[in-house]
Amino acid sequence: MYRIVIEREDDVYMASTIGKRVSEEHGLTKSQQTKLVVSIMELTRNIVFYAGKGELFIKPIPSYGIEIIAIDQGPGIPNLDQVLNNSVPSKTGLGLGLSGVKRLMDEFEITSTIHLGTKVRAVKWFNEGKAKYK
Repeated sequence: MYRIVIEREDDVYMASTIGKRVSEEHGLTKSQQTKLVVSIMELTRNIVFYAGKGELFIKPIPSYGIEIIAIDQGPGIPNLDQVLNNSVPSKTGLGLGLSGVKRLMDEFEITSTIHLGTKVRAVKWFNEGKAKYK
């Protein structure tokens, strides 16, 4: 498992580089690699822009996929449903926002509490569309 502290733009690129390397090592297709890396960049840029500091974990799960977890202790997301329905445009990153990460990844979970922070868990399966368990 990789743990990357996210505080500035350089950390965004470090996280995406590690994500790309891990996805290559585990045999993801180029398309899957791109989806994973774009998702990592979006989540880590959100941390830098909205929370100021957080962490990203990249964890390969044997015979299943690559899990990414982004955690911060930022202000939280008060309008989470609107953000996930793309009613609120992304002010940072690649313009995809959290709804884009949700579309790009095979699994997506988010919890956010005002004044406490946000946690996003997403997984890119090794065999896209063929999960063994959920």
